[in-house]
Amino acid sequence: MQPMSKVVKRVYGSAPLWAWIVMGVCVVVLVVGLIISGNRTAPTSTSSVANGMASTAAAPATPATVAFIDDAKANPSTPKTLVLLGDSTGADRDGWAPALGRSISRSLDRPVATKYWNTQTGAYGAMVGLGNGTNGAVGFWNGSAAGKDVDYTLQNLDKIIQPDVTPDLILLNFGHTEDPSKPLAPQVQPLINELRQKYPNADIAVIKQNPEKGADSSDQLSGYAAAMDAEGIQVIDVYSAFPTDEAALAAVMSDDVNPNAAGQRLWTRTVLAAFGLPEAQ
Repeated sequence: MQPMSKVVKRVYGSAPLWAWIVMGVCVVVLVVGLIISGNRTAPTSTSSVANGMASTAAAPATPATVAFIDDAKANPSTPKTLVLLGDSTGADRDGWAPALGRSISRSLDRPVATKYWNTQTGAYGAMVGLGNGTNGAVGFWNGSAAGKDVDYTLQNLDKIIQPDVTPDLILLNFGHTEDPSKPLAPQVQPLINELRQKYPNADIAVIKQNPEKGADSSDQLSGYAAAMDAEGIQVIDVYSAFPTDEAALAAVMSDDVNPNAAGQRLWTRTVLAAFGLPEAQ
C-alpha cells in the first residue's frame, strides 16, 4: 500500500478544487471526493466530434455511457468526472442517480462522491460519499434542479459546472419542465450547443424521461430520439421502462411527474443497463 502522504499528494495534484478533501469516510478509504480530471484521456466514444459543434454526426458506435466505463477500466488511476443536469427526477437522494454512483464505485473499485445542487442557495450542498475504492476517484456533480428547466441550467451553468471542473460525461435529464406542446429536441438544443462549445472533449447522453401521469407527451417526445441520434448523442430510454397503463403507471409514481421507490428502481435498472453496470444484489 502507498504511504498516506503520497496518496494525498496524488489527489491534491489532480484536484485543486477539492484539495481540502482528505481521507475520512472509513479506515479503509484513503480518499473519497469530487475529483476534477484536468488531464483525462481522450474519450473512446466517437460522439464527441473534433469541434464539438457538428449537428449531423452519426450515432456513436460505442454509447457514451459505455465509453465512460471502458475508459475508466482502461485507465484505473485516472480520476473521472460525471455531471448530471436536469430536473427533480434526478434529485432524489435515494433515487437512481446515487444508485448509479454506488454501482460505479463497486464495479470499478473507485471512491465516488457527489454533491447535490440547491436551487434555494444557488450552490452545491455538502459532499456525500457513495462508495470507496483503491483506484482513481470519480466526482459526480448532481446539478438536478427541482422545478427548473433548460433555461435555468443555461443561466446558471458556470455555477453548476464550476470553472475547475472538466467533465468526462454529461447526462441531460429534461422534459417534464419544458413546454409539453412543442418538440423537446429544439428546447434542449441550446444547452447542447453551449456544452459542446465549452466542453468539446466531454461526451453527452440524454435521458428520455418517464411518462407523466395523466398527460400525453407524444407531441413533446416526437422525434426526440431521432434528433439526438442524428447528432451522435446517446439516448437512455427510461420512458419505455415505465408502464403505459394509467393504473400501472400510478403505482410507480409519487406524483404526476416523480417516480416513487418502485419507479426509481425501474429508472435505475435502465440507467445501469445503459452503462453496462450490474444492479445491486
